[in-house]
Amino acid sequence: MFSFSHSFAYAVALSGSISFISALSLPTRDQPTHFIPRQASPGFSGCVYPSGWTNCNDKDNRGCWVRDDKGFEYNITTDYEDFVPQGTTRTIDLTLTEEPYTADGTVKPLAKLINGKYPGELIEACWGDTLIVNVKNELPTNGTTIHWHGIRQLGTNQMDGVNAVTQCPTSEGDTFQYKFKLTQYGHTWYHSHYSSQYSDGVAAPLLIHGPNSDQWDEEWAPIMVSDWIHKSAFEAFHVELFGPGLPMADSIVVNGTGRYNGGGDYYRNKFEAGKKYLIRIINASTGFHFHFSIDNHKFKVISTDFVPIEPYETRNISVGIGQRYSIIVEATPETVSSNGKYWMRTEYVGGCNAALTGVPPSDQDGQRTGIISYADSTGTDNPTTTRWPITVGCKDEPYEKLIPKVKWEVSAPQNDVNDDVFEAGQDQDPSHGRFGVKHWSITDTPMWLNFSNPTLLNIGNTSFDKEYAVVDYNFKDGDNWVYMVIQSGSLDSGLNKLATAHPIHLHGHDFAILAQSSTKYSRTASPATFNLSNPPRRDVAMLPAGGFLAIAFKPDNPGVWLLHCHIAWHAGSGLALQIIERQDEIAGFIGAAAFTEAQDDCKKWDTWLEENPDKLDLSRDQEDSGI
Repeated sequence: MFSFSHSFAYAVALSGSISFISALSLPTRDQPTHFIPRQASPGFSGCVYPSGWTNCNDKDNRGCWVRDDKGFEYNITTDYEDFVPQGTTRTIDLTLTEEPYTADGTVKPLAKLINGKYPGELIEACWGDTLIVNVKNELPTNGTTIHWHGIRQLGTNQMDGVNAVTQCPTSEGDTFQYKFKLTQYGHTWYHSHYSSQYSDGVAAPLLIHGPNSDQWDEEWAPIMVSDWIHKSAFEAFHVELFGPGLPMADSIVVNGTGRYNGGGDYYRNKFEAGKKYLIRIINASTGFHFHFSIDNHKFKVISTDFVPIEPYETRNISVGIGQRYSIIVEATPETVSSNGKYWMRTEYVGGCNAALTGVPPSDQDGQRTGIISYADSTGTDNPTTTRWPITVGCKDEPYEKLIPKVKWEVSAPQNDVNDDVFEAGQDQDPSHGRFGVKHWSITDTPMWLNFSNPTLLNIGNTSFDKEYAVVDYNFKDGDNWVYMVIQSGSLDSGLNKLATAHPIHLHGHDFAILAQSSTKYSRTASPATFNLSNPPRRDVAMLPAGGFLAIAFKPDNPGVWLLHCHIAWHAGSGLALQIIERQDEIAGFIGAAAFTEAQDDCKKWDTWLEENPDKLDLSRDQEDSGI
C-alpha cells in the first residue's frame, strides 16, 4: 500500500477528526439537502450539499464556500487536493452529430457538433460533484473520445478520454459513459481527443462553482474563444504535413459567434455601471494564442487554469491554447465612450503558429470580436473606443504575478532532473518522420498511436513501440516530487529540431512551474535557478521559443497520462509523450472493472471497423498521431 499527501481519499473534517470517503462516495439524498444558489446559465439549479451544511459564499465573502455540519469550512485556502466537499451526482447526455453550421456568417458544411451547437453544451456543476456524462457518437465517419481538460481524474485514469491512450474510440451509434469526481473548482472545457475533431466543433465549456480570491457581484457564463475553419480540419491538417505554409483559419469566434467577409456578428454582453463582473475566459483554439482586453477597462486576474491566485491588476492577459483565466472587471471605465459601448478584443499572435485568412496579425481592428454595452448606450453604431497600448507575444502572463492562494512548497526531486530533459520541436530531417515530411516531436520520434490498442490495456508490458513515446515515471513516493525539463528545439539528442513556442499540457496533474526561460537549458547552471517556494502552477504553460520549461509534480496518480503541445496541428503531427506513472500499481488503483470495460469498448470499435469497410476513417489511412 502507498500513501499520498494529495490522497486518493478525500478528507472531510468530522468532530475535530478526519474520516475518509472514496473518490466517488456521495451523501445520502433521502434527507433534506442544502442549496447554494449559483447560476451562470439558464436552467442550472444551484449547488447541492448534505442537510446541515451551510452556505458561506456571497457577494461580500467570495473566498468562503460551504461549512459542513461540524463547522469545517471549505474556502479559498483549503487544499483542494486533500479536502473536497460532498457534492451531488449530475447526469448529462451529449450527442455528437455532423451537420452544416454557421458561426461567422459562412456555412461550415461538415461541422461536428455537441447537441447540435458550437460551443457544445455548457456543463455547470459544483465543487465535489460527481459527473456522469453519456456521450453518444452519431458521427458517420469518425470515432470519438471526450477529454475533460485539466480534470485530475484521481483514481479514474480510464475516464481521461484519450483514444489509443486510455480507451478505444467510441464508434458510430455507440455510447460511452464517463464518470468522475470534480475535486477541483473553476472553469475549463471538454473536447474531443480524436485527431483533428475538436477543431471541427467538438468542444464546450465546463464550469465548476467554488470560492474565488476576490469579490464580485455578477457572473457570466464562460467565454470560449477559438479560431474557426470553414473546411474540414482533417483537410486543413494536410497543410501542416505537406504545406505550403501553415493551416489557415478563417475567423475568430467567441462563444460560437464571429465575423467573416462582412457577415456574422460580434459577441455581445452588457455591464451595469459600478458592478463587478466575474468573467471566465477559455482559449479553445487549434493554433491561436490570443491577448484578451476590453477597451478603457482594467481588471483583476484571480485564477490561472484551476488554480486560484493572489489577485493582480492588468489591462490585458495573454492566453495560450488550453489555458483559462478568471478575471473581475469593475464596470467603471477609465474613459467614458461617446455611445456607452466598448470593444472587446481577442488579438492573435502570428508567431505562435496562428494564421487567419484576411486578418493579418497587424490588423488590430480586425481582431475586435465583442461589444460590451452599458445600460445607457445609445444608437446602433459600433463602439468608437481605441485599443489599449498592448504588446502581444507568445508568452504567459508574468511569472512573478501568478502566486497561488494555496501554497505548495516543492522539495528536492526523486529523479535526476537531467535524466528527464525532453526536446520539443519540428525535426528538420524528413526521413525521421512519416510520409517523407517534417514532423513535430518531443521524444526521438513523433508519437504515433494505434486506435485499437490503447496503452492502458498494455500496462503489463516491459517495453513499448518507440512510436508510442512512453516515458517511465515509476517513482514510488507519492508524497515527494519528480521534475521534467522541456527544451524548445535541440539540446543534445543529435536531431535538428526547430525551436518555437508551444503551450504544454499535462493530463492528470497540476504542475508547479520551477522555471520558464527564454535561454537554452544548462544541466549545470539551470537547476540552481529553479523556484521551489510556492511557484506558479497550472495544467498548461508556455514553452518559450528556444528556451526551456521546468515543471514538477507528485507521482500520486498512477495511470497513463498524456503530455503534449496544445497546438492541435503540432499534437497531430506527433508532439506528445505518454507518462506511465507507477506502472505496477495502476491496475489496483483504478480497479479491474476499468479494464474489462475498456476491452469491451475496444471490441465494439473493432467490430464497427470490420462492418464498415467503405467508410472513410483515419484508422484505415491514419495521417496523424491520433490525438
